[in-house]
Amino acid sequence: MPRAAYIFSVGIILLMMGVSFYGLRHIPADAMLPSHWNIKGEVDDYAPRNVMLALFPALGLIVSVLFAAIPCIDPRRENVWRSAGLYYASWFGVLGLMAALHFVIVSAAANGAEPDSRLILLPICVLLIVIGNFMAKSRSTWFIGLRTPWTLSSEAAWIAANRAAGWLFVATGVATAAAIYLVDVRSGFVVMFAGVLAAAAIGVAISYLVWRDDPSRAK
Repeated sequence: MPRAAYIFSVGIILLMMGVSFYGLRHIPADAMLPSHWNIKGEVDDYAPRNVMLALFPALGLIVSVLFAAIPCIDPRRENVWRSAGLYYASWFGVLGLMAALHFVIVSAAANGAEPDSRLILLPICVLLIVIGNFMAKSRSTWFIGLRTPWTLSSEAAWIAANRAAGWLFVATGVATAAAIYLVDVRSGFVVMFAGVLAAAAIGVAISYLVWRDDPSRAK
């Protein structure tokens, strides 16, 4: 495992801890911070300040440990490295998304406001675009990518399904960002949810169809 991956993870976690420390000093102790958004892009749930300030750094640590363990426990370890772009994009992308959301939520709360929903959606758009791009170039693994019984028993099914779903994720990220600014935030949320569901459904269907016709599939 390249040392740079650990350094990056530790750096992001320390950054989130720094944001949390800032929140402790600038957000009232009894404040409730946004913790969930509905499909309209409106905050519909809150959590206590200390819970939210501890949550993101803790999740960042858990995510980093889980991703670091993947090459050690995946039966298709060689494919993890053949899909290194997707592996690192997923790891660093998730951490980056968490750091961005943490910063947006804490900085807004420190100013006595609710976070701009556009700033919640835009990092997700970036993650969809980045991960989708690398999905289209990946090989079968047990922990990353579009995994179905058919993609895991047919490399042809994996390639076809992940290529289709990956480019649909890219399209969803672009369409969501466009909807946010050309229409409104609610439309952006709807486009994102619909696009992700469509990409997953189409990817699953393609994986079965290709697997069915693949003479080299695992029996």
